[in-house]
Amino acid sequence: MQATIQHQLKKVIHQTLHLKRPDNESHLKELSDEGKALGYFPRDFGMDEWDWPQGIGLYGLNKLTNQEGFDVSQEFFVNWSNEQMGRGLPLKNVNTTAPLLTLMDLPSVEKLALEWMQWVEKECPRTKENGIQHVTSGNTSKFELNLHDQEIWIDTLFMVVLFIAKMGKTYHNPAWKDEAAYQFALHIKHIFNPENSLFFHGYDFKNENNFSEAHWCRGNSWFTLAAPEFMEIMQNDLPAESRDLIFGTYKAQVDKLVELQNENGLWHTLLDDTDSYTEVSGSAAITAGILKGIRLGLLDSSYLEPCRKAVAAVLKNISEDGTVLNVSAGTPICASKEDYKKIVFAPTAYGQALVIVLLAEALLHPEL
Repeated sequence: MQATIQHQLKKVIHQTLHLKRPDNESHLKELSDEGKALGYFPRDFGMDEWDWPQGIGLYGLNKLTNQEGFDVSQEFFVNWSNEQMGRGLPLKNVNTTAPLLTLMDLPSVEKLALEWMQWVEKECPRTKENGIQHVTSGNTSKFELNLHDQEIWIDTLFMVVLFIAKMGKTYHNPAWKDEAAYQFALHIKHIFNPENSLFFHGYDFKNENNFSEAHWCRGNSWFTLAAPEFMEIMQNDLPAESRDLIFGTYKAQVDKLVELQNENGLWHTLLDDTDSYTEVSGSAAITAGILKGIRLGLLDSSYLEPCRKAVAAVLKNISEDGTVLNVSAGTPICASKEDYKKIVFAPTAYGQALVIVLLAEALLHPEL
């Protein structure tokens, strides 16, 4: 399988670097009620914006920087960041922090990363209990904000908290490291459902509820992938209490996810609803998170078999030109569970990237 993985990975990388807007974009606009219902958001397509889809793209591509056989070099990240800064960056928010998880390592971006970290620490809107409020870019403009007042979303852990942790480690700043651990604990406290070991999409402090109580696939996958990444970043700087909480939650979630895996190897976009479609980006991130857990010694080899099935399923969803298929488009917290089933499929930067993350991780597991 390793040769197939490498071949398909090269195709996905090439398509990611040249990803264009979808051919049926005008049709998607008509369907989507201006992006508020079915998932059409212009920023999600291609690598020519600075937002979370491109942040995930950079994270995925960075897994293969300067590796033999893959056309990804440090120069790509330098050129990309320079071009974006030259065009003008979007307003600071949770999702637009995502590119800095990768770019903060560049000397030319150090000043910007520190500036953004100061924003996170001192200016970012907060919920009750000092949660990082899930502020995002406007639906149609990078110079507008959706404040999502008093809301925390599971996405935040990947989009900004990993950056906080990495900054804390890089600059030996205990307060930043403590902040990252606290945000993990807070999101687990309010978004994790101990009754079935799955995450809801978010939590509303105003109404003290979990919205429609949807167990959304890609939302859950952000935790599955972020948890081992976070533990790897923090190493011995993570207090035992925090590590036990995060690992225990991760292990319980993974066990439930394995139970819910569809026969085709993927997971349903509503994890516990077999009438909802199976979705590739969330499935890829879940599998990458499990494989990374195995590699780090968090999980044993018994988890390889569901990963083997999932990798095979993802490979089947890569088109001849390297486009990752059956990826659900941008997904806000929906008013009802049924709305999650109506999110359109579209080729997206994050869909490409999460498959890159998975296949890059899979190459580290020859036993697959």
